[in-house]
Amino acid sequence: MKKAIFIPARRGSTRLKDKLLLPVKDKPVIAWTVENALKVGYPVVVVCDDLEFKNVLKDYPVEVILTPSDLKSGSDRVAFALKDLDYDTVVNLQGDEPTVDPQDIKKIFQALEKDKVATLSYPIEKEEDYINPNIVKVVIDKDNYALYFSRSPIPFYRDIDFSKMLNILKPQKHIGIYGYRKEVLLDFSFKLSPSAIEEVEKLEQLRLLYNGYKIKVIQASKDTLGIDTKEDYEKFCQLI
Repeated sequence: MKKAIFIPARRGSTRLKDKLLLPVKDKPVIAWTVENALKVGYPVVVVCDDLEFKNVLKDYPVEVILTPSDLKSGSDRVAFALKDLDYDTVVNLQGDEPTVDPQDIKKIFQALEKDKVATLSYPIEKEEDYINPNIVKVVIDKDNYALYFSRSPIPFYRDIDFSKMLNILKPQKHIGIYGYRKEVLLDFSFKLSPSAIEEVEKLEQLRLLYNGYKIKVIQASKDTLGIDTKEDYEKFCQLI
């Protein structure tokens, strides 16, 4: 199967203006994500809505494809480009996720040899993260397939406090990186309508669960730092 990492990037961002172009040391955030993706060893394709991305990535061995600016999501941006390209399995790595372990990306590709969709999770240790609606949670079955994703604290700790719950199970944070077989992503973007639960939670992966697709969940080797806010950006600058 021909494999590639697709990095969707858009110029507009609501919580942090032009976040992918913000400088960290001597290069923009998007370049850090690209450099990290190149460590995996597969082709990297950046699908973007602004020529500035092509300018800042001109010295990198990546393909940059311009896509319409009105596409609703990163997955739609990847699907728009993928439909005309000869790749069988792809990983959708968000441009604002520069810290995903390359070995975890390889694990997603390995999972796609058997499964049609795969993603990552990581244990939640702090109650403040568990109740934070900006941190998406996932509940997993005995075979490590997703039962549900939510911004709410799931599973709900009804008769015990959070610390006791950690002795029974580790609630899982969803890390927003996806691996797809090509046909599944094209179905997602061009054939499946958004479901009610997707609209309510504002989580596009629920469209797949609603339509009967199974999503393999792999535990990441480390947590990641997604850059959504000014605070996230400052944390990443300190990390680097």
